[in-house]
Amino acid sequence: MAAPLSDRKRSRPRPGRQAFAALLAVAALSAAVWLWAVNESPDTIRAAVAQVGGAAALLLCAAVTAAVHQAAAARSALARLADAEARSRQDREARTEIEDQVTALADTAVPLMLRRIREDRTTAAEVLAGELPEVLPPVAHLRRTVLDQLLEADSRTATAMISTADCGARIQARLTTLLAQLRELEERYGDRSDIFSDLLKVDHNVSRTGRLADTLVTLAGGRSGRRWTRPIVMESILRGAAGRITAYRRVRLHSTSTLAVVGHAAEGVMQALAEVMDNAVNFSAHGTDAHVYVQEEDTGIVVTVEDSGLGIRRRERRLAESLLSEPRDLSTLPSSRMGLAVVGSLAHKYGLKVSLRPSARGGTGVVLLIPTHLLTEPRAPEPRPSTRSTAESSDGPGETVASGEDASSRPDGSRPSLPRRSTAGTAEAPSAQPGGLPRRRRGRTLAEAVRENPEQLFPLRSASAGKQVRGGLSTRFSAFREAVPGSEEQHSQNDA
Repeated sequence: MAAPLSDRKRSRPRPGRQAFAALLAVAALSAAVWLWAVNESPDTIRAAVAQVGGAAALLLCAAVTAAVHQAAAARSALARLADAEARSRQDREARTEIEDQVTALADTAVPLMLRRIREDRTTAAEVLAGELPEVLPPVAHLRRTVLDQLLEADSRTATAMISTADCGARIQARLTTLLAQLRELEERYGDRSDIFSDLLKVDHNVSRTGRLADTLVTLAGGRSGRRWTRPIVMESILRGAAGRITAYRRVRLHSTSTLAVVGHAAEGVMQALAEVMDNAVNFSAHGTDAHVYVQEEDTGIVVTVEDSGLGIRRRERRLAESLLSEPRDLSTLPSSRMGLAVVGSLAHKYGLKVSLRPSARGGTGVVLLIPTHLLTEPRAPEPRPSTRSTAESSDGPGETVASGEDASSRPDGSRPSLPRRSTAGTAEAPSAQPGGLPRRRRGRTLAEAVRENPEQLFPLRSASAGKQVRGGLSTRFSAFREAVPGSEEQHSQNDA
């Protein structure tokens, strides 16, 4: 907008005009003096005076005109220089102010925008309008553009995260169905050691795929499809975590804890431990083992996973610690490695404490603390039904687990358990399915059943037992040993 006439500075006349005005004034004055001198001079010298006076008047007019022109030009140049300096100063001040505002936008306004957008995207623009300071129009335009782009990007990210979580949940549902079908096949073909061994391998591969789906869902902000309503003993937690990784044969468990993890946190703790174990075996030599130690402390249970690798450098350690301490999702991952990010997210969700330390074996040790509010005493086992009809009505082949407990994926990845000994001291025959297979009970693990009744692993030599049938328990356990080499040694180490 143009400034009013009263505010405009009165412009000076151009140097040519000033010189012309000076020429007229000097010419008029010189002409008057020249005429007076010619009239007053004697007749003998009048002609000479006229010539000399006229020449002097012309020279005077020329000199005065040139001097006035130069002076006016100098004044004009000085004025333009002063104006240029003033404009330059104003431009420098404006540039400095814009730079300061842009710096403040990058250092303060953009983080504030991101924080408000993450809190509530729908009201972020209104809240920011009252929190952000007034700025120059160019910076205000830039800020509005940045805010619009951030809102649009957050909307796209939220849509992608929801879609990813939904896809992961569908994958989990399909894998749950597949695991249930595999368990039915294991029950059906348990007397065929070759088929049973292949089924166990397929079961393990499906469990590994389920861990990848759980990783995707966790980083997408969803929740796992496996949830438990009863406490899970610590040994089952460790075995379930080891059963979800590829190199489970290289994991050595050293656990003497008798406590259990509450049901709502059991799956999260198991998933976090599986990721830690997977990192331990992946970043160590192929022929070495990862050792898992469990200690009960006043603050909870301390699980230490140590490997025999080369350790990590400072930069990698700082990155790993940041992933463990700050919860991340798929949109904020600094790299394509998702294992530690999953551990950090689960630790933030359930209140776990995870730290790194050098291992005495030469590699890296990961210390995971399970706080006391996530621990409880294991629930006493329910009494076993005494008759075949009761067993069939309560644990039929087609029964579904109540209260959200997933029958297709046990917490420790174990197979159908062996029958327990009777509390009265007499050998009670387990209820069997067609084909001579023992009927499993929910919540029972293979290790628990073997510890409570080790005689189940061997055929009874009494006369009433007769000869063994083809579908006996020894055949099924031998198939389990063939499918999981080294499991028997691992059981013996843990029981010791």
